Amino acid sequence: AVTMVPAMAERAAHVTMLQRTPTWMSAQPRRDRMARLAHRLLPPRLAHRLVRAKNVRLQAAVFKTARKYPAKGGSMLTRALRKALGSAYQASDWQPPYGPWDQRLCLVPDGDLFAAIRTGRADVVTAAIERFDETGIQLANGHHLDADIIVTATGLRLAMAGQIKVTLNGVR
Repeated sequence: AVTMVPAMAERAAHVTMLQRTPTWMSAQPRRDRMARLAHRLLPPRLAHRLVRAKNVRLQAAVFKTARKYPAKGGSMLTRALRKALGSAYQASDWQPPYGPWDQRLCLVPDGDLFAAIRTGRADVVTAAIERFDETGIQLANGHHLDADIIVTATGLRLAMAGQIKVTLNGVR
């Protein structure tokens, strides 16, 4: 993905997010209402434990359901995206070739990306990069994206335990 960070997006006239393949996305509130209520009504330690337990169970339930019923999970996410994007929804940009949680699921706080797309301040382009040039990005499909600033977000590699060398009594 190639995108701009939110602080830049607020000042920019238009932001384009370039992605090689679509990603499952879901809007969620930036602030947890239940957590705010629990912290107002309960002692801090109890509120924290209850909110954490709720979040862990909810995350596990969503993950397990999406893995067990990927078509239903994808359908649910697609319905929400269609509603959030309105006429800006295009399946080619929002329908990944894999099931939810097969690779990744992107959280969009308060749906701010979707609001920017609906109002025309942002858009999403799905295409492969051919090369970068002095005015932007040349795409493999022949189109060109003009860009003043390019922020890359590709090549994420996860490493178990930060690739630390684990030893016991000096033996790896």
